[in-house]
Amino acid sequence: MGFVDRERTRNSPQREPHRHVWVRQTREYGSLTPWPGLLIEWRRDSKGKWFALVAVVSGGVGNHLGVSWVPADLLVPAKGYAPPDTT
Repeated sequence: MGFVDRERTRNSPQREPHRHVWVRQTREYGSLTPWPGLLIEWRRDSKGKWFALVAVVSGGVGNHLGVSWVPADLLVPAKGYAPPDTT
């Protein structure tokens, strides 16, 4: 995945001040409960799609901390301790 251009454009995601985020799940993970995450960096790929480098605490037995690139459309700014409504 080639990343390019870190310049902010009018179509770029909100970069500040939200660093704590909820990562919405895709159906492949089975759980639709969002996972808490910490946003580290934004990047845009060669097709113009935005991704965020996020440290994510995945739910389940024996929580796991992982760092991965997540599509921007799966992120929700955290506004408290409760996960966002997934409906």
